[in-house]
Amino acid sequence: MIKMKLYHGSPEKLKIIIPQKADGMMKFQHQKAIFLTRSFKQASLYAISKSLKGRTMFALPPHKLIIVGRKNRPKEGYVYEVNVKAKKGMLGNYEYSYSKPIKHFKILKVSPKSHKKSIIYVNTKEELLNRINKK
Repeated sequence: MIKMKLYHGSPEKLKIIIPQKADGMMKFQHQKAIFLTRSFKQASLYAISKSLKGRTMFALPPHKLIIVGRKNRPKEGYVYEVNVKAKKGMLGNYEYSYSKPIKHFKILKVSPKSHKKSIIYVNTKEELLNRINKK
């Protein structure tokens, strides 16, 4: 592993990034870690989506955030730029994990307005699944 620039998205402004137990869909995503990506855009979309708690889904390529409910509007979030030696997951450059707290990082505030073209609103979860299956 080599040290590299990676990003972590969060709806909260943090002083220290602490590993959390994840409950993802693949084995790599079932660990206590900080999950990171090489994509600033992906981290940004994740950060703004977390304010909606379960009403969103990602389509990694082509970097789209799909939100159920046209009245649900995401809030601003934060992206943390870090330089660490992280483990690479199964999703290539989209997925890395780091198991220790991170104290040194650059923090950037992100807004849903700056990602308008990457956010898709649907009315139902069925419509969401149909959109994802088309990609």
